Amino acid sequence: MSSYKELAYNILKPYSAILFLNHKVAGALIVLVTFLNPSVAISGIVAIMATIIFAKVIGFKDEYFSDGFYIYNSLLVGMGVGFLFTPSLTSLVLIVISAIFTFALSFMLNKLFSVYKIPILSLPFSIVTMFIYLASLKYSTLYSALINNATIYDIHFNSSFYYFFKSLGTIFFLPNAIVGILLFLIVLYFSRILSVMMIVGFYFGVLIHSFLVGSYEQAFTNPYTFNYIIVATALCGIFLLPTLRNFFIALGGVAISVVLVDAINILFNYYSIPVFTLPFNITVITFIFLLSMLYYKEFNYNIKYTPEESLSSYLSSVFRFGTNMIKISLPFSGEWSVYQAFDGEWTHKGNYKYAYDFVKVKNAKTYKNEGSILSDYYAFGESILSPVSGYVVDARDDLVDNVIGEVDRVNNWGNYIIIKSDLGFFVEISHLMQHSLMAKVGDYVKLNQVIAKCGNSGYSPEPHIHIQVQEVGVINAFTKEFLFNEYYVENRLLFNSLPKKDELVKSIIINKNIYSRLIFILDDEFIYDLYRDDKLIGEYGFSVKMNSKGEFYFEDRDKNQLYFYTDTTMFYFYSYIGKESYLKKLFILVPRIPYIHRKSISFVDYIPANLINSKIKTIMIELLSIINKDYYKIQEEYIFDKNKVVSKNGKIELSLDKKGFGKIEYKNIKLIRRKI
Repeated sequence: MSSYKELAYNILKPYSAILFLNHKVAGALIVLVTFLNPSVAISGIVAIMATIIFAKVIGFKDEYFSDGFYIYNSLLVGMGVGFLFTPSLTSLVLIVISAIFTFALSFMLNKLFSVYKIPILSLPFSIVTMFIYLASLKYSTLYSALINNATIYDIHFNSSFYYFFKSLGTIFFLPNAIVGILLFLIVLYFSRILSVMMIVGFYFGVLIHSFLVGSYEQAFTNPYTFNYIIVATALCGIFLLPTLRNFFIALGGVAISVVLVDAINILFNYYSIPVFTLPFNITVITFIFLLSMLYYKEFNYNIKYTPEESLSSYLSSVFRFGTNMIKISLPFSGEWSVYQAFDGEWTHKGNYKYAYDFVKVKNAKTYKNEGSILSDYYAFGESILSPVSGYVVDARDDLVDNVIGEVDRVNNWGNYIIIKSDLGFFVEISHLMQHSLMAKVGDYVKLNQVIAKCGNSGYSPEPHIHIQVQEVGVINAFTKEFLFNEYYVENRLLFNSLPKKDELVKSIIINKNIYSRLIFILDDEFIYDLYRDDKLIGEYGFSVKMNSKGEFYFEDRDKNQLYFYTDTTMFYFYSYIGKESYLKKLFILVPRIPYIHRKSISFVDYIPANLINSKIKTIMIELLSIINKDYYKIQEEYIFDKNKVVSKNGKIELSLDKKGFGKIEYKNIKLIRRKI
C-alpha cells in the first residue's frame, strides 16, 4: 500500500460495503460494533489482512480494493469462522486459507458475471462457507470448540422490533439487539431510504412467512430473516433505483426469498449447514439479470454512495438530459414545421409510431403559387443533415420523385438512407430526392453533414423529411422512441424534447467562439478577486482536475469539486461534491451554456435539490420523490445574451479575451477574474 491511511481505508471499506454503504466513517463504526463479540471482530480483521497480503504478493493493483467488494466476501467468511469456532491456531489457519480462496473465487466470479453486468454480491461467501462447514466435520478438535457465540452485552424487550434488530445484527454474525440498534442508527444517519427498506423488508418477509407457516412466532424467530432485509435494500435503493415501482419489485423479491430460505434450509439440514445469505444471492442475482436483459429503465446504472445520491443523480439526469433515452439532432437547418409527430394521425401507427415528418412553411402554407409542381414546395431540394455521427449501412436514391397528386404505394419508403450511430442505434430518413445522396454505403458521416436533398419519393403526398430511430439497419424496421437533443421554438431553447404537431422548430447553429472559451484542460487555474458590496475582501481560485474515471472537475483550495462536461453542442455542470462554496454557486448560476449564435434566448434547467435546499428539506424531497418524481423538479429560468447567462439568482459573464468565466455575480458578491 502507498500509505497506512490507504491501508486503513481498505480495511474499513468492506465493513460498510456489507450494508451497501460507501463511507469510511460507517466502516469504522461497524468495526467497533463487531467487538461486542471479540472472536467475530478479530477473525474478520485477520481475514482482511490475509486477503490484502495475498493480493499484494501476487501483484494485485491497489485500485482493485477501491470498491471493497473483492474483500468483503473474505471478511464475511472470516467473521463466519469466528462465529462458529473459538479462536485457536486451527481456526486461525482455517480463516487464512478460506479468506484467500474466497478472494480468488470473488475475482473469478466477478470476471464471469461482469459479462452480463451482474454483481457477485456475497455469493463467494455462501459457497466457501458451505465447504468450510462441511470440511469442519472432519476436524474433530475444531468442531468440539464450537461456542455459544454470546456477545459481551445484550438486551431483551417484548417487541417485534427486538427480532428486527437481532436479525440486522445477524448480518455481521452478531445476533444481538444492541448490535442491531447500533447498526440501524449508523444506516439511518447515512441513508433514510436504506433504513426504511430494512424495516419494510423484514416485516413484509415475516408477514409472508407467518401466512405460509401459520405462526407469527415461528416467522419472527427464524434465524435467516436477515435475508429479507438485504433483499429489500438491494432491490429498492442499490441495484434498482428507490422508486415506487421498484418498491413493489423489492416486495416481490422478499416474498421469493421467504420460500427460498425454507427450501434451502430443508435441503441443507441433512448436513446441518447454515443457510446464510444464499437465498439473498439467488433472489437478487435473478432479478438483476432479468431486468438488465430487458433494459429496465429504473435500473441503477450509476451507483452512488447512498440511495439518496443515486436517486438525485438519476432524477437530475432525467429532467436535465432525458436519462438514457436515445437523442438525435434535427435533420435540417433553418425553420421547419412538424407535419406529423409520434403516433400521428396518418401513417405513424403501431410498430411505426415513433417517427417525425417535417415540412417547410411560409405564410401558413408549404408551397408557393398553386402548389401543383414539386418546385413550388419550399421543402423540395432543401439539404438534409445527418442527425448523428456514424456509418451509412443502407441507402437508395434511384426512385423518381412523385408528381403532386400521386404516391408510390409499391416503394413505400422511397429513397432513403440508414445510418448506424456511434452509440449503436440506427437512424432512417426517407422520401429523399432522386440521385441526391451525398454519402454511400460504408461512408462515415459526421453530425450535421449534408447527406441528401429533401424529395417526394415513395408514399409521400408532398415533399417532406421523414425520420425515425430503429434497432436494426434494414428498411421497414420497427421504430424506437427518441428525443431531439436541442432546438428553438421562437425565442426559447429546448433540450431533449419533442416538438408538437404544427409547431415551428429551428435548428441550432453552433457558435465556435463560445465553444473555444469553454474548453478546459488539466491544471488550468483561475484566480478571482472577491468583492462584497463592491469592497475587495480577498481572492478565490480553482483549477481543473481529473479523477481516475477520466471525469473533469473544478476544485478549489478547500477541495470542493464541481464536475463538468463539454460536448458538441453545450458545456454543462452535472455534479457537485463539497460544502458551501463559490463553485456550488457557479453550478446554480449557470448549470449549462449552449454554444449558440442568437441573443436573448431563454431556457429552463433543473437544479439538484441538495444545492438550493436545507438538508432536512432535501431529505423530505428525496423521500417524496420515491412516490412521485415531480417533487424533485426544481425549475430555474435562464436567459443567454451574447456572453452572459442571467437568472434570478445572479449572472455570469464569459471572458472576452480568454477561456473561462470573467465575472460571477450573485446578491452582494462579485468574483472578477484577475488579469495575469
